[in-house]
Amino acid sequence: MTLLHTMSLAGSIAIGIYLCVSFLTKRYLPITWHKIYLTVNIILFLVPFGYFKAEYTEWLNRYFGIKTWYQGTRVVKNMTNYTVFVYRDGVYVSNLPVYIILLFSLLLGFGGLILYLKKYFTVYLNIMKGVVLYENGEMVLEELEKETKRNAKNKVYLCVGIKTPITIGILHRKIILPDIEWEEKKLQDVLRHELVHIKVMDNLVKVILFWVVVLNFYNPLVYYLLYRWNLTSEMYCDYKVTMNKSLQETGDYAKMIIDFAEKEGTVGLPIVGFSLSKKQIKERILNMKNIRKKYGKMSSVVGLLILVGAIFASSLTVYAYEKRTIKYSDEPYEKVEDVIFCSNWEDAVLFNEKETKYDGYEQYIISDDLTFFVTETGEVHYDVYTEQGEYQTYGSCSHTYTSGTITKHTKNSSGGCKVDYYDGKCCNKCGHIIYGDNIQSISYSVCPH
Repeated sequence: MTLLHTMSLAGSIAIGIYLCVSFLTKRYLPITWHKIYLTVNIILFLVPFGYFKAEYTEWLNRYFGIKTWYQGTRVVKNMTNYTVFVYRDGVYVSNLPVYIILLFSLLLGFGGLILYLKKYFTVYLNIMKGVVLYENGEMVLEELEKETKRNAKNKVYLCVGIKTPITIGILHRKIILPDIEWEEKKLQDVLRHELVHIKVMDNLVKVILFWVVVLNFYNPLVYYLLYRWNLTSEMYCDYKVTMNKSLQETGDYAKMIIDFAEKEGTVGLPIVGFSLSKKQIKERILNMKNIRKKYGKMSSVVGLLILVGAIFASSLTVYAYEKRTIKYSDEPYEKVEDVIFCSNWEDAVLFNEKETKYDGYEQYIISDDLTFFVTETGEVHYDVYTEQGEYQTYGSCSHTYTSGTITKHTKNSSGGCKVDYYDGKCCNKCGHIIYGDNIQSISYSVCPH
């Protein structure tokens, strides 16, 4: 998988977990948790976990004992699938469709983002041509900002051309209201709602989310994420506005939302506003009925565990990624017929030299079951420890690791044996070793050692 597709897989795993537990989270976890989870889910689509594969897998192996599939099964990986061969008169690329999808995704992603921003600025300029400053709205907004101890100096305008309140702008936000007669209470509720959007930077998040959707156009789960995040962002604002209201006041606020929903909306615009589909409005109203529901400490603990578990599960996608390499040759183009099996391409280039080198290590095998470490300079260490608990000074050791080769000799009951060679590291102080990739495995029907 390419790095972009690995990132897509990471975000998809988090969405999958959200869908699997949604029947419980909708009932037992507050809307704030849903808002945080879905926003983190967007970020997971943009985190290149695979780029840090070497460091991450070493950390997981050290603290959790999690190994790559070829380490666990002692199967050596075919790296030709991750290599582009450039010959004198041609190029050989394995898994070509993956590269085509990657290129198309990047082009569509950047092109879509440019079109989205163009549409945004077009909408912004057209709206700002027909607005007038709303002085009463400015005064009400100033009082609300004092309540929240924020002084963002946001502006409030009236516009004849819109039917529902909207917030426009990413860095310099402007609240645009329909040019109607505003009751004081309704005006306060609308401005509180829009201030919540501003506080959590929903306009910026929406742009990022749209970019994620376009980059992952082939992934149906991102469309669900877009749908769910839009709805959750509105329900979160509803929650913040009505959390201290009486039942009567909450009902008036819900009625106001329904009134705006019946008018021409702004669903397709790159801005946040009151308007949503009828189905979403229904869920918003139902959510307001649960606003006063009390959630105990257990719900907070469960919510945190689900979020942490989703992030961890998504991070394991590092195992799906392999770095692509480009190899050049002065030879004429020809399709690769002889597949070279190695943990990395550099091993394949020096395969014969290393095979001879590892044969030399067998002279150090002095017992039936033995693991020892050979440094890059040829020093042999027998006093090595593969597990933390095997050596009492491990916990207090600050560790200074040296790179080299780990050799493991295992004799079987039939009289044969197997010798495994791994890239690895060994601590100079306590002898603790960290396994890397399996380089080579040799089996003997009769043990010659």
